[in-house]
This record gives sequence, C-alpha cells and structure tokens, in this order.
Amino acid sequence: MQTKQQVRQQGLAALQRLAQQPANKQQQEAILLQKLIDSAAFQSATVIGMTLNQPIEVATQPIIEATQAAGKRIVVPRTLPKRQMAFYELTPTTVLERSHFGVLEPQITGEPIVPDLMIVPGVVFSLDGWRVGFGGGYYDRYLAAHQMNTVALALKPQQVKVPDWSVDQFDVNLKHIITA
Repeated sequence: MQTKQQVRQQGLAALQRLAQQPANKQQQEAILLQKLIDSAAFQSATVIGMTLNQPIEVATQPIIEATQAAGKRIVVPRTLPKRQMAFYELTPTTVLERSHFGVLEPQITGEPIVPDLMIVPGVVFSLDGWRVGFGGGYYDRYLAAHQMNTVALALKPQQVKVPDWSVDQFDVNLKHIITA
C-alpha cells in the first residue's frame, strides 16, 4: 500500500508525460467530453461546478462551451480561509484572478451558488469512486457539506481499478468515474 503522497507524485508525473503528447491527450479529452455530455448526470443537471484546469488536467474550456450550449449554468470555485471554497457563476463578464495555487478563480460577486453536479478534479481515481486530489482537502470538505451528484473525468494515466492507498474517513466517494 502506498501513501497518498506517493500516489499523487506518480500521478502528477504520468500527467506531465501525457501533456507532452498533445494529440493523445486531446483525443482522450474528446472522449471524456462526449461521455460526460451523454451521461444522465449531465443531462439532468442545471448548475455544474468545476474548476478551471491547469495544463496537465483535462481541458475545461470545451466542457464550459458544451455546458453553456446546453443551457446550463457553470460555477467555479474561489478558495477561502480554513481550506473552504465557494462557487460563483462563470459568465462572459466574470473577472478571474490567479490564486496562490496558480489556479484561475473568480472574484467574489454576489452570493455563492451550490451546483447540483460537481465535476471533481483529482490526480488519480479508482474506478469505484475514490480519488487522490492535489492535497488540500478542499473538495472533500465541500462535498461533505453539500449533497450533490459527483463525476470525475479520468484520463488513462489517472485510472486505477481499486485504491492502492489508504482511504481516509473524511474522503468522499464519487458517484461516477468517466474514463477515456
């Protein structure tokens, strides 16, 4: 059994290698996007929460465009003190700024919105719904406090059959893992 830190380091290295093969990564992303759009979870959702991607992650711009074309709202997270997050609507006028993690986040405007479907980011996903994230615990805290449908989009290097790390009591099991 590995530690989450070991799994995270191996997963990040695998994602870096995939990022150096743009055609392969884009092909997998296209498969994930189509499977997401076709899923019952996406079809029934009205407000979709997701983070704006880093270069090694699944590209989110095509997801944003498909979601908006389907008449659904997109909300993106703003990190808050005490490892908390709140989600705000992403519109053409949303002002984005880089967080101290290097991720684009919205400036706080209006009231936060809780999505009914969350596309949960991560580094490694088991096919039975467990994940190793980036290590901050933000999503596990948020998902524990808000009931909603959850889905992860797993590129090939991110997929394992079962967790080979210890699942902690505060880890939240995801309802759907979509694979490329």
